[in-house]
Amino acid sequence: MERILLVEPNYKNKYPPIGLMKISTYYKKNGDFVEFHKGLMPQTEAKTYDKVFITTLFTFDFSMCVQTIRYYIAIVGIENVFVGGIAATIMPENFEKEIPGVKILTNQLISSNLLGYKDNVNIDILELDYDILWDVAYEYPMADSYFIYTSRGCPRKCVFCAVKTLEPIFYDCNNIAVQIKNVDSNFGIKKNLLVMDNNILYSKNLYNAIKIINSCGFGTNNNVIKKNNKMKYYIESLINRIRINKKYNNLLNRIKKEFINLNFKRISKKDSSVLHNAIELINNNSDSEVIDFIIDNSDFIIDFYDRYNYHKIKRYVDFNQGLDARLFTNDNAKKLSELALNPCRIAFDSLKTKNDYLKAMKLCVDNGITKFSNYLLYNFDEKPEDLWIRLYLNIQFRKENNNIQLFSFPMKYASIENIDRKYIGEYWNNKYLRAVNVILNVTSGVVPKEEDFFFRAFGHNEKEFLLILTMPDDFIRHRDFFEEKGLTQLWKKCYLKLSTNEKKDLINILEKMVDDPEIINRQYSKNISDILFYYSITKKRYDQSKLFYTNFVNSFRQK
Repeated sequence: MERILLVEPNYKNKYPPIGLMKISTYYKKNGDFVEFHKGLMPQTEAKTYDKVFITTLFTFDFSMCVQTIRYYIAIVGIENVFVGGIAATIMPENFEKEIPGVKILTNQLISSNLLGYKDNVNIDILELDYDILWDVAYEYPMADSYFIYTSRGCPRKCVFCAVKTLEPIFYDCNNIAVQIKNVDSNFGIKKNLLVMDNNILYSKNLYNAIKIINSCGFGTNNNVIKKNNKMKYYIESLINRIRINKKYNNLLNRIKKEFINLNFKRISKKDSSVLHNAIELINNNSDSEVIDFIIDNSDFIIDFYDRYNYHKIKRYVDFNQGLDARLFTNDNAKKLSELALNPCRIAFDSLKTKNDYLKAMKLCVDNGITKFSNYLLYNFDEKPEDLWIRLYLNIQFRKENNNIQLFSFPMKYASIENIDRKYIGEYWNNKYLRAVNVILNVTSGVVPKEEDFFFRAFGHNEKEFLLILTMPDDFIRHRDFFEEKGLTQLWKKCYLKLSTNEKKDLINILEKMVDDPEIINRQYSKNISDILFYYSITKKRYDQSKLFYTNFVNSFRQK
């Protein structure tokens, strides 16, 4: 029996490590001991493992990934460390340069032969092992989902997209139902179905895939199901972990949380008398007694939570990578409408695709699809004004179809060749990118669907959008506050005095402010110096010097 350690570097991410979850399934089926860890495991523990598999995600987390790989190599030896995942597939040469001799597993793990075994198992099509997520304290926001592929790859080969490197060959997958069934059997039903295909509309098996997804309980008329009894699978896992001498502290904390969150107003006196014993043991911090209680009363606990979680939940399908507007027809829009899509995602990455995009949206609406959250790429090969136009087209479309929900989801392009987040598109600059980020932070990452909110956040036209992007960041972040104090109006007067060249000079100065804050205190022309004063004002600084800024504004009002 081998001891296998699966590692994800300690970056933040929404989705669990799908590749590692499949590797776990492979090794557990072979009877091996598998554990998952996020970040750096203590050396005394890490050295007990025979092999370490380290996943990678975004290229801009390259440094953290390299640090993690080096850490485990120093403990178990370079011959026992395997590195895979998105970043490793996109830039294997970068990892090899930093860590000569490291074993890189690129693309999908379609054969266990690549790991030195002779059974030739296609690990990529195995079901996910959700049990390993209970090894760690980290909570993945999207963990309560099925993650499936009905196809791999994309024929488009877009310049900005990494799929041509990650999944260079397009092919169909045919084990959707088996994967869902196995997950249900081993871990209970999941809430939503995330279809991770990069271009499902290109698949010749699209209609069959939709039929299977529908039959699995994700159609418009069959997506209601009883809530999963997680406690059943927690207890089964706890008992198994104790049997094989595996850590269970994070799993036990999840179980405790289930008890602590009980609403006793919904519970009968008979059940309450037993459950209060668990709460008392938890409050006394006696883990061994809590475990004894759980094992001794496992049948009761599982039955109780089955009754307690009587709620029905609605489950939805999410084509998470977005649908290709250029491939929409009335027939495939009609077939997609058979699924409980929430949301439907259609990429609108360029104004060049405007006609295809609007046609796809109309076909969806005509066939009863009403909930959309669409991706809009920016910081690539179009100007900021073009982003505003695409955002406004969505506002107009929703206004003309007021029975739908439509959110725009701007996605900043980051070159896959960069190992940080510093890429700036030809028509963009640091200040504009920071400003867009400030706006989106205020709106939780999505663009308001209502016209008045959109105009408030992004301006009434392209020119006003550029003006907002140029404003001091805190003037954007606390728009109402600084307008009420009169400072925004004074800033605008200064801005309108600038010549075209002075506006360019201002942007050049603002681009460098993060790395060189003192740059605004240097000598410039009167117009530039006057407007730079406002970039030193933050809400915190205003609150600390209210009288000064009040007098400053009043001095202009008296002129």
